[in-house]
Amino acid sequence: MNLAFILTIRERNDSWAGRSPVASEHLTHAEAEAELLDYVQHNWDAEMETEPPDDPDDMVDEYFDAVLEVYEILETA
Repeated sequence: MNLAFILTIRERNDSWAGRSPVASEHLTHAEAEAELLDYVQHNWDAEMETEPPDDPDDMVDEYFDAVLEVYEILETA
């Protein structure tokens, strides 16, 4: 049995912009978290008006508290 981790980033509630969710498959939870951090770092300057925190976990939390997106990492079998 191969396990995978699916990272999904989508708009909260209904999609007002018509964008589909972004999903990626990863072999480990750590790889999915790294992809999530890359996504946040890539979008930070366009979405946020502050400097990012030094701590990666704080950066992800602060970003998703401020934007109209949510994420989840699910384990699949």
